[in-house]
Amino acid sequence: MNKTQGFIEFKNWTENQNFSLQELFPTIKKNEIFNIDLSTKNTLVKTESEFNNPEYFSEKLEEIQLKNPTKIIAGGYLEKRALYTSDIYNATDKNSHEKRNIHLGVDFWLPSETPVHAICDGEVVSATHQKPYKGYGGFIILKHTFNEVIFYTLYGHLSKKSTLKFSVGDIIKKDAKIGVLGNYAENGEWVPHLHFQIMLSLLNYDNDFPGVALESELAFWKTVCPNPNMLLKMNS
Repeated sequence: MNKTQGFIEFKNWTENQNFSLQELFPTIKKNEIFNIDLSTKNTLVKTESEFNNPEYFSEKLEEIQLKNPTKIIAGGYLEKRALYTSDIYNATDKNSHEKRNIHLGVDFWLPSETPVHAICDGEVVSATHQKPYKGYGGFIILKHTFNEVIFYTLYGHLSKKSTLKFSVGDIIKKDAKIGVLGNYAENGEWVPHLHFQIMLSLLNYDNDFPGVALESELAFWKTVCPNPNMLLKMNS
């Protein structure tokens, strides 16, 4: 099956499914989001230093949350960002100066220790803690199989402890707790949030998967990583 066909089959399948944001974060009891813009044109955090200052960015998020108490702050799918300063975002081609800056998932900006639950049955294909600066920190990838439809979900920036209780091949049942969001010191040095991403293939990656892509490769990555809103059907 080619990637375009796989994307169409996944899209058609999701149209008859009823997953929800509240299933992903059952303790939060919210099913709507407040979209924030972290693109290169955003006015929330205008510089890399502002974004990478956890106190400054956390204060901005708190201000937004106070004004929108019934919603989860979220956004970022296919957003072009100028926030990825670590060398891990450099292009693999040593002759290229391009940096990976297209965000492939949705970020949910919630406090550390917020529980994350499975919205459907899944098999653990990766559970590890990354140490690099601005990496995932703790992350888990689940494989989901529904007849002919197979897809993967990635949960990035979890606590280190969340990744230690699972082994490859473990089954996590729908509604079961996957883990909790990690703090700044263990989640890759980010303000606490969940990076949630869908993949229709793991390609050739083992214990890792890009959460950000090169803009020059956007057409390819859009077919591999569909919009998470196809599953969660989030309202704003």
